Order: sequence, then C-alpha cells, then structure tokens
Amino acid sequence: MKWETLTASISLTIAIISAWVAYETFYLQNQSKRPQIVLTIDSQSRHSLFLLVCQNLGEKAAFNFKFTWTRPLLDLKGNQITFKSNPKIVDCEIPVLNAKEKLSIIVDEIGSFYKKNKDDSKYYSGTISFQESLTCNKKTSYNFQFSFEQYSETPLSESELPKTLFEIQKIPKNLEDIKAELQKLRYTIENNIK
Repeated sequence: MKWETLTASISLTIAIISAWVAYETFYLQNQSKRPQIVLTIDSQSRHSLFLLVCQNLGEKAAFNFKFTWTRPLLDLKGNQITFKSNPKIVDCEIPVLNAKEKLSIIVDEIGSFYKKNKDDSKYYSGTISFQESLTCNKKTSYNFQFSFEQYSETPLSESELPKTLFEIQKIPKNLEDIKAELQKLRYTIENNIK
C-alpha cells in the first residue's frame, strides 16, 4: 500500500510538472508572436546624426501607435519628436508597424545635441500604446526608457563607412562644378583665340 501511494504521488508530481512546462512553453510561444515594440537610439547609421528608431521585433503587426512622453525629446528645430507624417492625424502617430519593420526619425546632429543638453538629463521615458488588431479596440501599453548618456564619451562612428559614404555623395556636385569651370575656361580660351 505504501509503494502504491508513493508511486501515485510521484506520478502526480511528474504530471503537474509536465503540465506546467507545457503551459510555460505555450505561453512563451504565444508571447513571442505578439507585437514587441521598442524605441532605441541609433548613432551609427547616419554620419554625425542621432536617430530615434521605433521597431517591431514581434511576429505580428501592431496598429494605431501613440507615444506619451514623460519628458519630451526635442528635434534639432526644438519640436517634440513625433513619427506623425500628417499633423492632421490626431489619434495615432504610426497607423501600422508590420512584423520586423522599423522606422527612424532624425533627432539631432550629435555635437549639437550635447551642446543643447549639456546640463540636462539625457534620460527619456514615456508610454507606448497600440492595438494588436484592428477589429479589437483593446490597447496594449507599456513603459519605455532610453538614455543618450552612454553615447557622450563614445566615438561618433565605430567605423568610417558612414563618413566615407557622406563624402562620396559630394562627388557628383564637385564634378558638376569642375565641368562648369572647364566650360568657362574653354569659352574664354576660344574667345581670346578669335
């Protein structure tokens, strides 16, 4: 009788543990498929610029984003950063962000940002809210935070590629200037010969 009770208890314990592991696995798989929105700072993609990046790391689209800032992040013109393409849209900043999609917006030139904010905190936070479905009005919301502090002592670029590409973009304009000068010189020479 003792062995049967012990065997039944062990079997029950194993069944409970198996059910719990199965539930956790199912829950984690379900969570990973949901939209996962993050705001990050990008100082490497564009030469000498800070970008604010909104990215959906999840496997499903998210709809009708709103960002509420605890302390507003200002752009180079002194306006609050927003992802709105149309100021007439009042109820959301981003209508839809598909799975693995990201949007970037220029914050400021790196040196200028630190000059403007030298005595201020470089920590920003707020709340993101969005819908997981257009057919359901239920909103998901959570807090976000990021800081520019860690970039204050780092090199502007970890590689020279953004600077090189920036300089290469100037070549066509310089070639046009050279062409114009050569045409002027040719015109002057031809007129002096006659």
